[in-house]
Amino acid sequence: MSQSGYYAVLTGDIIKSSRLSSTQLQSVRSSLITSVNAVRRWRPGLVKGKPEFFRGDAWQLLLNDAAMALRVGVFLRASLLSGGLADSRVAIGLGEVEEISSERVSLSTGRAFVLSGKALDRMTLYANMTIEVPKSAGPLSVWLPVASHLCDSLIGQWTMRQAEFVRAAVNPKEPDAEKIGQSLRPAISKQAVAKGLSGAHWYAIREAVRAFEETSWNALLSPDSSDNQKRLSERGQAKQVVHKQWLQHSPHSSPLIFLATSSSRPDGWSIRNGESGLLPFMQPSSRRYRTFCWELSTGRSCS
Repeated sequence: MSQSGYYAVLTGDIIKSSRLSSTQLQSVRSSLITSVNAVRRWRPGLVKGKPEFFRGDAWQLLLNDAAMALRVGVFLRASLLSGGLADSRVAIGLGEVEEISSERVSLSTGRAFVLSGKALDRMTLYANMTIEVPKSAGPLSVWLPVASHLCDSLIGQWTMRQAEFVRAAVNPKEPDAEKIGQSLRPAISKQAVAKGLSGAHWYAIREAVRAFEETSWNALLSPDSSDNQKRLSERGQAKQVVHKQWLQHSPHSSPLIFLATSSSRPDGWSIRNGESGLLPFMQPSSRRYRTFCWELSTGRSCS
């Protein structure tokens, strides 16, 4: 899903690169370039410019669709790990890009570049992948790094063979185990592929990738979203909007927020007084949830 206006910047560096010879380091760079070219084939125009390498072992990539960032990040790491030579840290930054350099991606400017670069610099020894978004994204600015760290904890356990399976499975077409098995040389059974993907915890990672793609980043990263957060900080913590009839339809309610599908909206539900509103969270194609519903601590409620 193309979401023009907001970009994803992936900045990374090769893990334990000091242990690699110059020839090996060049092989890792070549592997990254080959993988980026494969991403280009996913969708024309998805990758902006060329991947850039700097500081010897660092690299940077610009995507014109923020929603694809996690899938691409997982793919790049799976590609490296399947080769058995190296792994890479990946810091994903989502936001606006003010100017894109046609010569060198690293010379481009914008919030996405700042977030990605700072995230990589702050990354600890306990995680090799993280995601940073503007504070205007609300709770997601806190939860996204945590979710990416959990994905990373699974990725770090992959064998070369499991990484090879995930590299094929994370393609946007999401081929099944049989097709993956047939694409390998030599070909293997779908049962062997399914077992390998299960051992790699691919299905849990896939849920995170899908949810990331279904998130309405334009809505969450927009200036209007930032205004909402400013009002929240001025008026206090967001107050949960609860309607008895809605709760009967939404089993996912929590003390702070509740999720509900748009199809379950009860008759008679309305937003009034101008201070309450629906903040879009998921795209209409979402497999699970559609909307966060918040009230901005005004003392007024939905009826």
